[in-house]
Amino acid sequence: MNVQAQITHSAAPVGLLNLESFELSQRIAKMLSSSTLVPEQYRATTKVKAGKDNFGNWIYKDEPNPNGLANCVIALNMANRMGADPLMVMQNLYLIEGRPAWSSQFIMASINNSGRFSALRFDIVDLGEKEVEYSTTEWSNGRKNTVVKTIKIHDISCVAHAIERETGERIESSKITIEMAVKEGWFTKNGSKWQTMPEQMLRYRAASFFGRVYAPELLMGLRSADEEQDRIIDVTPAAEQAATATSVNQFDFKQLKRDILTAKSPDQLQKLEIFIEEHSNEDEQKELVKLMQAQINKLTVVAEEPNAKKPEPQIEATSTAAAVEEKPKRTVKKTIEEEPEKYQSLLSDLIERAKNAKTEKEATVLTKYTNSWSAEQRAPLHDAIKNRIAELNVDQPVDDEKPLLEQIQEAPSIEVLDELLKQARRFTGEKGHIHMTAWSARKEFLNQGDIFDSLDAEQQEDNLTLCGQIVKSIQACKTQEEINKIFEDPKLSELIPEEQALVNAAADRREAEITG
Repeated sequence: MNVQAQITHSAAPVGLLNLESFELSQRIAKMLSSSTLVPEQYRATTKVKAGKDNFGNWIYKDEPNPNGLANCVIALNMANRMGADPLMVMQNLYLIEGRPAWSSQFIMASINNSGRFSALRFDIVDLGEKEVEYSTTEWSNGRKNTVVKTIKIHDISCVAHAIERETGERIESSKITIEMAVKEGWFTKNGSKWQTMPEQMLRYRAASFFGRVYAPELLMGLRSADEEQDRIIDVTPAAEQAATATSVNQFDFKQLKRDILTAKSPDQLQKLEIFIEEHSNEDEQKELVKLMQAQINKLTVVAEEPNAKKPEPQIEATSTAAAVEEKPKRTVKKTIEEEPEKYQSLLSDLIERAKNAKTEKEATVLTKYTNSWSAEQRAPLHDAIKNRIAELNVDQPVDDEKPLLEQIQEAPSIEVLDELLKQARRFTGEKGHIHMTAWSARKEFLNQGDIFDSLDAEQQEDNLTLCGQIVKSIQACKTQEEINKIFEDPKLSELIPEEQALVNAAADRREAEITG
């Protein structure tokens, strides 16, 4: 009796629907999650970047993976239902935007091992060269436009076929051609293997179509990884193109301009050359090149001046006597009134940054660059800041008249996007997948904007630290000579023009206080 009970207990299958099966699944999954032979999403720990060593190589550290054990249990359940080896399922199951998908090799192996068909075979036919028209979406001035293009291809067709053992009938998949790949958008996407290995991709896609029609139960309703990736690119071009257009046309120019102005050495400027060359707007590119050349000349002169002015040890006494007779002269400061072109350029840049500010703090912090300006000169910037703050404080309701997909793709913030998530989850099937994919793409884009903003704020804080120290030192000066000595410090050359204006204004105020 006990022996029979033990045998029955040991034969409990892996599953999720009863306690014994679930406990057995967890024990096996825990063992698998500790293995290094399974893909990373199934492991108990994952490796994350923890910085670089002295040689510039990435250093990784282990962090717990809360999803590893659960993923292993699900993979075990799928392997049990399919009668397949769990490790084979894990190695061939890909997760693409939250949806599992099989590798193409696994689909072909499952069909061949099912016993229902003969081995898959493929008929390849060369159809010759032809020109194919296809539609693509392009962005111009922030608007989406559908453009019809023509491409010359060498067309090939492929049909997967096998003999059904039960009936002896030859069954075939749909015909897959290079022309179809072009029109569906598989061929023209960036990094597409349809361009480098077309015959192999034709076989993979034909096998996937064959399995979905004649043996969907073998694949458990899942597509191939290649199909899933192609579908994601097809349903979210707007979010991707909008992200590209926004980052390249609006953000990159300002960011590159700030990077050039804050560079502390010619080497740092040389690293920015590749980004300037890839900039899409020719006028902005010319302006960046001109600005970078001026900054290189400035840094080169600053680097040479300390060596030219270094005192010789032999004439130390003479230098001291000359210093007593002649007061050191402070660096000549140029006020903003003396440089109207510089004022207009800086004002335009600050107004543009105010209009694009995402928070009230980001808008108001721009006033720190105008301490040396008159009230009349500050007025245009203050008006722009007030208008932007008013826009940010207005709670813009979601336009219910627009389709939900458009609302997701045009969501202005993560908060609005989270509100739309509840509506997107109401859809099921293909429509639900399209909405969730668009939601994920938009959220990733908005998160990237937050990252850039935080990086920009940190960079400004670093620069303001040095500027603040110099201003504080000037405010503590008791004589004109102490102020002049501060202006001889080579650190002043590290400040950007706006911060140099702050230092000059602080010196003027302190000089007025000293002289009464």
